[in-house]
Amino acid sequence: MMKREEKGKMGAVMIHADVAESAGVVLGDLGSLLNGRVYASIADKLGIPMGYIESYINSGSAAAVLAERLGVNMLAAEDLGARLGREGRIGLIFGLLLAG
Repeated sequence: MMKREEKGKMGAVMIHADVAESAGVVLGDLGSLLNGRVYASIADKLGIPMGYIESYINSGSAAAVLAERLGVNMLAAEDLGARLGREGRIGLIFGLLLAG
């Protein structure tokens, strides 16, 4: 019989697998995104160079192509990033992935 915390971990993996499938990226790449590392599958899916995505996640600095993908100008993207913080910026990238 599985312990409750083992079930919780297994459930989280299944949720991440579902998100990865919905986003059309590899599960491991999605997991790396949670830690602020961006791989080619994610960058290609978004049409934004990896370095620009990582820079936004880690410092809030927005390149024009990323801001355009968000539908705002660079200043607004950076302001949003500052308000969201690092975890929020990662969530925003997740949202872009899911939006397709």
